[in-house]
Amino acid sequence: MNSKKRNKYLKLMFECRKRIETLHDLASGHTGGPYLQVLIEIEALQLRKLLELIAFSSLISYEESYKTVAKSIDGVWKAKRIISELEKINPNFYPLPVSSFTNDGWKKLKGGYLTKKQFIALYDECSTHIHVRNPYRISENSLAFHRKVPSYLERIECLLSKHIVSLVEDREFLFVEVPHFEDSATPLRIRCLIKNRG
Repeated sequence: MNSKKRNKYLKLMFECRKRIETLHDLASGHTGGPYLQVLIEIEALQLRKLLELIAFSSLISYEESYKTVAKSIDGVWKAKRIISELEKINPNFYPLPVSSFTNDGWKKLKGGYLTKKQFIALYDECSTHIHVRNPYRISENSLAFHRKVPSYLERIECLLSKHIVSLVEDREFLFVEVPHFEDSATPLRIRCLIKNRG
């Protein structure tokens, strides 16, 4: 894969980091407004956009795949269907979080990150908070969601901090480092691990 495509992936990861930073500000009360429900809806929307960035970023190397998936899930609110469409094009679209990387290979992170199953649950939960609620149904507990936002962010940062990714239509794995938002002076890094796989 050429460096132009790698840089596109890094730009998406940089956007992830900026959205994480914004969400930390919202959750901590540094940024907000007079109406808590609106703040919670903003958190839900930004979290959902962050999850979409993570899911779609592996398609960045192949524009036609990106367009195909975007068209097929237009208007879809359920994460399971989105994931299913993505896996048809790139079964390895989800970042693989690692704890360390050496010349001999990498060591998968054992826990603490946002799993694919948690991704699906969180995406669907976000959707319930950004759409107008049906007054005849029991409402979701918005305050409980608001209190969980910092732990969601922690898991997402764990997922992205050091990860392996396989971009669609490219026969290589990439090792990517996305430092935590607090460490904004540290640049994002990417490097090729294996070429001409499978």
